[in-house]
Amino acid sequence: MKRLITLMFVLLLAVPASAWAQDDKVYELTVAWNDIWGPKFRASQVYRPGGELERLVYEKTNGRVKLKIISKMFPTEQLLQAVATGKVDIADVAMPWESSTYPLWNWGEIPGIVSSNPVQGLSEEEAVYRDPKVRELYDNSMSRLNMKFWFVTQWDPANGIWSKEPINSLNDLSNMKIRAGGYFPTVGLKAIGGAPVTVSGSELGPAMISGTIDGVLTSLGFGYSIGLAQISKQFTLTPLSPTWSAVTVINKKKFESLPQDIQDQLIDAGLIVQRMVCLSTTAEYVLSTDILALAGVKVTEFPDGDKAKLAEASQAVEKEWLDQTGKDGEELLAAVRAAVEKYRAFGK
Repeated sequence: MKRLITLMFVLLLAVPASAWAQDDKVYELTVAWNDIWGPKFRASQVYRPGGELERLVYEKTNGRVKLKIISKMFPTEQLLQAVATGKVDIADVAMPWESSTYPLWNWGEIPGIVSSNPVQGLSEEEAVYRDPKVRELYDNSMSRLNMKFWFVTQWDPANGIWSKEPINSLNDLSNMKIRAGGYFPTVGLKAIGGAPVTVSGSELGPAMISGTIDGVLTSLGFGYSIGLAQISKQFTLTPLSPTWSAVTVINKKKFESLPQDIQDQLIDAGLIVQRMVCLSTTAEYVLSTDILALAGVKVTEFPDGDKAKLAEASQAVEKEWLDQTGKDGEELLAAVRAAVEKYRAFGK
């Protein structure tokens, strides 16, 4: 009998601690899905009911976490507050839209940090959001508002001006009314001589047709999806808005109430989704450039003679960002730049 008891004790010790931590309880988390982009965008569609995020979380947790995903549960501008106050557990937040209120989490709008080549820049940005120091700083700042940083989903950069008339130099912008999405792209657009105009995303096509605006600073993919290729003659690349990402956040109290093993599994699932979307968005961008050529829209860049003024615009955006974020911004920007350099050092 003693030998049997001893054997059972040894076997029990051999069972991983994580197995003891698990329970049979099923946890339901409500997700406010910012479903305003349409079915063409994988960066948004991963959140759809039955989509990649829901399935991956279910599989990672062996069915112990179920996501209840509700489309357009709150207006876009209310999503962060809804998570912070516990009205919903999780939300994907289009951070550039929040940049005037929460600039710290929108460092990606600063030109020159990641590569201006979107194929390279997307990978560099994704590496930043995997960096432990960056994630720690995000968690520290978000915890003050009762939120936990989970992961990002990346769009292709919103760095091109769709226009009906040719743009051959920065001088051509002086009489153009251009719509920019977000606070910092607007700062940059003013710095290079453009006249920013506020128009809702759903009205961009009609506004271009009617002449309410002369151009739209946005991405290839989004612009094409709303028909700008049928209206525009040119897509002019700029250094502005080199990234465009949605930050997915969880209510901090809700997250911390979950068992530790589930917390770990959720973080792992988020990082997998983040990488998945990065690869998908990169492929989407490459395809969009080919489609644009087939649509007869000319892709151009500003001439070399405008580079000095473009550099000044980049510095204006960074200065404005640092003025608003202070020491927190300095610390985060240093960590972000270090993460980019670490990524670029691979293979050297």
